Amino acid sequence: MRRFALLAVLIAAACGGPRQARFPEPLPPPPPVAVVEVKDPNFEVVVIEAVPNADDEGVSFTKIFVDGKEAGKTAVGPRSQEKHVRLKAPAGNQPVRLEHWLLPPIGEWTVLSEDRQPRERFVRIEDGTISRLTLRYAPDGTASLALSRDAAPTP
Repeated sequence: MRRFALLAVLIAAACGGPRQARFPEPLPPPPPVAVVEVKDPNFEVVVIEAVPNADDEGVSFTKIFVDGKEAGKTAVGPRSQEKHVRLKAPAGNQPVRLEHWLLPPIGEWTVLSEDRQPRERFVRIEDGTISRLTLRYAPDGTASLALSRDAAPTP
């Protein structure tokens, strides 16, 4: 009988004790960037990321800086999804810097380390053309930039 009473007290103490803390919900990604149609765009940025395995998928976006000022950003989306943004930039040789951001599986948005960011480069913006800067991330994480130019569509 004493054992039963002792067992009942132990069970009651275990059930009435403090509960295990719950982990906080992960932070949601920032709201998607509204895609704003720019009238007569003359500069386009395309971001392509190679994701070697599904465990590395996650989401990302890229900020675009023209002449030291933030000019726009791509939409937030899966890393393996190609992202585009069309902007209106001043004509001439413009210094362009891209800043790539990732949302890890656990944690907050983090900017990609400086050694994995693409280098700043000058882009020639001309009237009547669309300058396209393509940022590609290879499976090993190295970045490469390619510049092309197309005639702007006539209205």
